[in-house]
Amino acid sequence: MSLRSHVIAILEGSTVARIRFRFPIAGSNVTIAPQTFHRVSRAIRAGAVHVAVPTDLAAGVAAQYNDVARTRADGTAVAANTLEVRSTVGRLDGSFVVHESLHCAYDLLRTGIDGNAEEASAYVCSALYCRMTGLPKPRWAGPGIYAQAELVARTLLAQYQRGDVAIPTVGLAEWAALRLSVALHPAYPASAPGGFSGMLLGAQYTHDG
Repeated sequence: MSLRSHVIAILEGSTVARIRFRFPIAGSNVTIAPQTFHRVSRAIRAGAVHVAVPTDLAAGVAAQYNDVARTRADGTAVAANTLEVRSTVGRLDGSFVVHESLHCAYDLLRTGIDGNAEEASAYVCSALYCRMTGLPKPRWAGPGIYAQAELVARTLLAQYQRGDVAIPTVGLAEWAALRLSVALHPAYPASAPGGFSGMLLGAQYTHDG
């Protein structure tokens, strides 16, 4: 099975089919559901989104979504709307695919959302995927962002188990702590959408479809 086929299989698989939640943004709510990821898989099948193996991502970066075209260190180009994925072998790899695919979905759907909330919601999706597939916490939920995302996922999973609402809302305290954790992480400089620029000023990533 090709890398492209593996990515599609993750996005259309039984674990992603269980991911569903809402979170507050700008006086409204954004809803994440299986259809969010199915939108990406359809775009991959149609050739509107590309899947490629990265050659120059920084150490420790397992996957990346390119909303705009970029030039590699060797001068070659990576087209816009490209998911760069190192591997889809394990459950942790699958969580990275889910994370980056949410960025892709926001781009395709032209969702109006600040970059900090975008990153936070992608980490929640990763955490849900890891929890639902039974990946031991020491392998993914270390200190920092993932620890906070795991707390958000935990409150959502409790609501799933109760079954009192079809699409639960994140715990507001846990969500706020996760957003702050993302903004404080060195991967998201204050001037970048994922950092305080997004959290406080509403800066967004490119969402042009």
